[in-house]
Amino acid sequence: MNEEVFTSEVETGDRNRALAYFMSAEGNIESDIKAVTESYFRQCSIAMSCRQLATAARFLAAGGKGKAGENAAVTPERARRINALMMTCGCYDASGEVAFRIGLPCKSGVGGGILAIAPGVASIAAWSPGLDSKGNSVLALKAVEEVARRLEWSVF
Repeated sequence: MNEEVFTSEVETGDRNRALAYFMSAEGNIESDIKAVTESYFRQCSIAMSCRQLATAARFLAAGGKGKAGENAAVTPERARRINALMMTCGCYDASGEVAFRIGLPCKSGVGGGILAIAPGVASIAAWSPGLDSKGNSVLALKAVEEVARRLEWSVF
């Protein structure tokens, strides 16, 4: 757990809290909003290497399946939904541009990480500090874009 990232998320997380209150008002969250958002902020603050991140998400590239002999992490339908959500909103307000440039479902993190999924092929992770105005790592996005371009991995 990266406590510095967690503290920053708690201090600057008003938009996330507002969204959680909205979802609660619509009946989609029944738990205490402070507990829910702090749990979310902790999840956003998990520290891992690029290899760990790519390995943790490879089930999304495999349609929900784990390694040979392992139980499925999620159903194929759930994996497809997660990938669709990553494609449409995983990089905040830059998600449309990222989808156009990279052509893969991506999720950015406040710590500078980028996760991309090439469905049926691979999961990719890159990290670099230095976020753009929309909260995405500038260099990590460029690295993922270059890998996807060179390997011709795109869902389009």
